[in-house]
Amino acid sequence: MRFYEVVVGSDSGPQRRLRVTSPTDAQAADAAAPLMRAHEAILSIRETPDDGLQQADAPPPKTQAEELAPDTPGMAAKS
Repeated sequence: MRFYEVVVGSDSGPQRRLRVTSPTDAQAADAAAPLMRAHEAILSIRETPDDGLQQADAPPPKTQAEELAPDTPGMAAKS
C-alpha cells in the first residue's frame, strides 16, 4: 500500500487534506470518498513518501472481490 494526500473542497471555498492508503491513485479517491462532505470535490491526489510515521484518515478501499462478495457466487462470496 502507498500513502496518498487527497485534497477535497472547492476552488473558491475551503479545502481539506485527507491522507489515505491505497494501491493506486484512482483507488485513493475511493478511500477518501467516505470522508468527503456534501458538495466537496476531489481537487488533487498525490502520492506521499512513507517515512514510517504516516497515519491514514481512512482505511484502504475495498477490492472489487470484497465489494461483489455478497452478490456474486464463487470464491469472492466465500470470503
